[in-house]
Amino acid sequence: MMQSQLPSTMLSYTIYRLGTWYTLYRFIIAFSLLLIFYITGGRVGSDYPQPDTYFYTLIAYTLINFIQGALFRFYPKWITQQLSSLFIIDIIALSFLTYAVGGPNLHLGLLYVVTVFSAAILLHARMSLVMTLLAVIILVYQQIVIVLFNTDHLNAIGDSILLAFLFFVVYGIGQIAVRRFQILETITNYQSDILNQLQNINRYILDQVDDGYLVLDENYYVVVSNPAACNFLGIPPLFAHEQLTLAKVQPDLFEILKSTNLQDGEKFNFESQLSTYQIHIRIQRLQIPKQSLILLTLQDTQKLNQHVQQLKLAALGQLSASIAHEIRNPLAAIAQANELFTDSDSAQQKQLQYMIAKQTKRINSIIEDTLGMARNHATYPVVIQLTAFLYGLLEEDLTDVKDQIRLVFSREDLQIIFDPSQLRQVLINLTRNALRHNAPDAPFVEISVKENGDILWIDIIDYGDGVTKRNISQLFKPFFSTEIKGTGLGLYLSHSLCEVNHAKLTYVEQEKGACFRIQCSIKENE
Repeated sequence: MMQSQLPSTMLSYTIYRLGTWYTLYRFIIAFSLLLIFYITGGRVGSDYPQPDTYFYTLIAYTLINFIQGALFRFYPKWITQQLSSLFIIDIIALSFLTYAVGGPNLHLGLLYVVTVFSAAILLHARMSLVMTLLAVIILVYQQIVIVLFNTDHLNAIGDSILLAFLFFVVYGIGQIAVRRFQILETITNYQSDILNQLQNINRYILDQVDDGYLVLDENYYVVVSNPAACNFLGIPPLFAHEQLTLAKVQPDLFEILKSTNLQDGEKFNFESQLSTYQIHIRIQRLQIPKQSLILLTLQDTQKLNQHVQQLKLAALGQLSASIAHEIRNPLAAIAQANELFTDSDSAQQKQLQYMIAKQTKRINSIIEDTLGMARNHATYPVVIQLTAFLYGLLEEDLTDVKDQIRLVFSREDLQIIFDPSQLRQVLINLTRNALRHNAPDAPFVEISVKENGDILWIDIIDYGDGVTKRNISQLFKPFFSTEIKGTGLGLYLSHSLCEVNHAKLTYVEQEKGACFRIQCSIKENE
């Protein structure tokens, strides 16, 4: 029932909390002053010109504080009115105490200042100004009345005026502080709304995805979960405010994570008696300030296998369509030559036979390249000394064109780790491709070997027309070729062979010609 009576808005609730602390403060002050007077009043009676007024004012002030504090705490309605009554009582009580001691002193002056400042913080600007003016009027007129009856207190008027001026200063400081608090509160509320909005969006996204996500802290308490994760693990839906340990909701998974030192990025399959799913789980450790979290990504193994099969079928369909497209043209040429063969003379028949043989050879080339791509030969990388390897390549595999090739080395002792037969195949493909596209007036193509930090570049450079920007994105796709006679598998196969040897084949744009670059790590000499 108490919670339903509390102010609903954040600002009102803050004022209510501060007001509650202020009621406790004023009760402690009143009770302490009463206790001090009771203990010391007999010995320092000269300090209290009006001891009876001082004593009875404190008794009344303490009782009223107790009643007002109880009302404010347990009946938080009309907060502004209750706070106004608190400050009015404080000002009246302090004015009586000031009169009883014969004028303002340091202790009562400080209590006045605290009251005025608290009013500036807890009340609206107009109401807090009213309280400040009330304190000033009562304090000044009180001293005027005292002086009228006793001229010995004439100096107290100056102290009262100075204290009244201090009230206005404190009121101004309080208003500045309130405005700063309001600005900070507005910024905080805005940021809170943005965070809540982002949190709701993230929660909505997590609820919609098919993969399960489970975030655990260092003690294996569930921090975040989505419905898919709960479904996979066979556990009831967990809400954001729940802090449940994984050992309680899914003990089988907890035992695996606790007993096995699984590293970041590791994957494993999981089955539980609580669930009918076979789950593929990937672990990722999240390092955030002052906390270490574990992210578990859960996927249905059956769906993963189905997806892999779909990708294989899609790739097979694309490959089949590409092969059919590439073979259709030479087959059409063979069919046409066959139709013309019967009615042709011997010279024409010889030309048609040549055409049929040429197109048959082209079909065979497409099949051989496709089979070579599909065989997926095992890779046996070894340390290769590039200078000797490239000179041997010219003498053994590129003898017919070695005079058109120039080798350039930044160092003679450069080594890499690569499968020799596969590197040979890549370099032959790239070099002969460069020779076909080289400018007629260019004397050579260049194979350049140079260092770039701990990376080695093998550049095969020609000086022809280069590759158009439109075709660059298609370069390493199967069956893409700018030549009528090309199968479009050479660059694709070279790119694949570089990848399996932990190297990278890229195209580097140049002002003149084309450059295909093989990037791989340098093997230092031992």
